[in-house]
Amino acid sequence: MPITDGIDQALVTVGLALLAADTGPPALVVFDGVVPPNTPVNAGYVLVYGYTEWPTGAPGDALDGITGSPTVRWICHCVGGTASAARAVRERVRTALLNKRPTIAGLDLGMIREEPGSGPPVRDETTGALVMDAVITYRLSAVT
Repeated sequence: MPITDGIDQALVTVGLALLAADTGPPALVVFDGVVPPNTPVNAGYVLVYGYTEWPTGAPGDALDGITGSPTVRWICHCVGGTASAARAVRERVRTALLNKRPTIAGLDLGMIREEPGSGPPVRDETTGALVMDAVITYRLSAVT
């Protein structure tokens, strides 16, 4: 694999680390993009899909037009066996991320913000067992 600057991964990782820092008790269970088979739902967990975009025309771009303002988003699926449990996981996720200003060497980071559009927990019984999933997205902008 070619060597890169590591910025995209560092941005995704900083959010995952903030979530993993919630040691409870019980500790918040955090999965990065995949839930292992046979994971119990009743205790609750957050499944996170993190990704970074480099939009052009952002305020932190260089005068010569070079893009230098990445934005990371964490789509958080807050899962529980009941609607109440999914909301409780979502609250823990909010406490871990919202209004935090993490640090990454070489980057100027803003504060983590919630994207509009989260809704109530949704029933999912496609696996045969009831899973309640409350989705919420957080974002963080940076300047290189």
